[in-house]
Amino acid sequence: MPTFFRQFAFPKFSAFALIAFALLACTPKFDWRDVRSDDSPYTILMPAKPATMTRELDLGQSKIVMHMTTVQVDGVSFAVGAAKLPDATAALAALTIIKANLLAKLDGPVTQQKTTSGNSAGKATLTDEFDATSSKADHSGSATRMVGKIVARENWVFQVLVVGPDKAINRDSVDTFLTSFKTI
Repeated sequence: MPTFFRQFAFPKFSAFALIAFALLACTPKFDWRDVRSDDSPYTILMPAKPATMTRELDLGQSKIVMHMTTVQVDGVSFAVGAAKLPDATAALAALTIIKANLLAKLDGPVTQQKTTSGNSAGKATLTDEFDATSSKADHSGSATRMVGKIVARENWVFQVLVVGPDKAINRDSVDTFLTSFKTI
């Protein structure tokens, strides 16, 4: 054992514990990884190992099953959901309802919004991007912020969201997450 450790009477495992702690301190906050859904036609980069779940969404006159892939890093949730609908018209209607429901739960103003349409490999796509912040602050004094996009492509609808305290959301991680989403 080196003299330094004998001098301060550290147990042998203390040196290993210090090294392990130092290595953990160097671990990146975001561990980006490519995620491909088994149930839905998309790929995305997630900032940590995600969990998956299925939930039912009420669209007014109908209900749909949405497959969700989510991860949380430092109190910020990164989520992508996908649902297959009967046809493209139903997917477009679902896009509008899903966005309205999300923003109603947030109960705050939309600060940025952009709608784009395109055609990729013969498949029409409509994307509605938004950035909104709740009008109420949480216990730490930070308002909840939601940055995301809802995408309708053929008979699929996708929601790609980053939600968390406004102060905790990092623009670079939001950009990485949102721009990495691709339908396949």
